[in-house]
Amino acid sequence: MRLLIPFISLLLLATTRADNGPLETWLKRQATITTLDADFVQERKLPALKNPVSTKGRISFAKPDKVRWQLGDPVETLAVSDGETFTLVDTAAKTARRTGVNSPQAARFSLLSGRAFDTVENFQQTFEIIESRVTLGIHQYTLKPKDRKTRSQIPWIFLDIDPVKNELRAMEMELQDKSRLRTVFQNVKFNGRLDDALFKPDLTGYDVK
Repeated sequence: MRLLIPFISLLLLATTRADNGPLETWLKRQATITTLDADFVQERKLPALKNPVSTKGRISFAKPDKVRWQLGDPVETLAVSDGETFTLVDTAAKTARRTGVNSPQAARFSLLSGRAFDTVENFQQTFEIIESRVTLGIHQYTLKPKDRKTRSQIPWIFLDIDPVKNELRAMEMELQDKSRLRTVFQNVKFNGRLDDALFKPDLTGYDVK
């Protein structure tokens, strides 16, 4: 029992309740960001699988409405918005599905570059903060989308913010099927020039729907 007491004390010190200051500071920084290019590792947790599946990828966006999510190397799945149309590409099946940029299907890919994180006011209109805590210096927030259509696709969102670097370290989404997608960002570059071709996928030979 005596051995457990120091261990429990360490856990209590490592995890404490967070305030919203670091979140608001990070949100205010978003107004200064016009483009982003970053590597990431995405961990997918499925109820039917014992161990999560990890895949490397890359995200690029140019505000206000151009986004590219590339999953796998070589590319397995590609999600692209050119500002008018959202396209989801399956390279193995040689299929591409197009929908509107404001559709619920596009929401989880365009979330970071969209209006929801543009300002503190937009964030407050979009999300309800359910829980906040600090774990080993990282501020973690559990969010619930207020919009019913968005919530039908993404019931829960989790943010990990590094207050020292004022950066988003990771974002996790729980989807309607109870699966979880955790994306950990690396090698983040802000406000660099992005080739417009990134947001115009070559669909030659693809079955486009």
